Amino acid sequence: MSDTPNNPVNAQVRRVSVQERLSELEAEQVQLRRELATLAGELRLPGLYLTLDAAGTSALLAADTVQEVVRLVELEPLSGAPPHIAGTFVYRGSPAVVVDLATLLGVRRVPDLDAHLVICKGARTVAVLVDRVRDLVETPVLVDGAPDGSEALPWDATGLMAGLCRTPEGVRPLLRTSAVLVGPEAS
Repeated sequence: MSDTPNNPVNAQVRRVSVQERLSELEAEQVQLRRELATLAGELRLPGLYLTLDAAGTSALLAADTVQEVVRLVELEPLSGAPPHIAGTFVYRGSPAVVVDLATLLGVRRVPDLDAHLVICKGARTVAVLVDRVRDLVETPVLVDGAPDGSEALPWDATGLMAGLCRTPEGVRPLLRTSAVLVGPEAS
């Protein structure tokens, strides 16, 4: 009965296939945004974006991918999980896996008690652990390349960055949601 759609092996293969396709689409979207930015001069991204702080820097995450933001709760460790998986907790009656954004960026630290969990929309409940969620930015401007005189951002080499956006507080990386939720092994 291995060809039934409810078979766990088929479900896992399908999940990996969907994750790969989503990653490809996001990469294409990044490329198209860059091309459009060079053609249009100033390109404003539609919608709202959360400003997240993690690993000593700030980034933007599309608000339409977020279900809720909650304070950090006690996490149960997952033995054998990759280092960027901080643990699990029960969210509204369902188990949730917590991805530590700072660890994805190569920063190991114990999160403060006032850290936040950004609960992301999706078939599985995944929360992103960040130092804090600061505010919402409406229609940030997509910029091409790093700002003049700026140092390399820790996001550059991780595959987490979909582009750079100019906000009232300065230039911020825009996170690729699928890369954050899946982790480095799928990027």
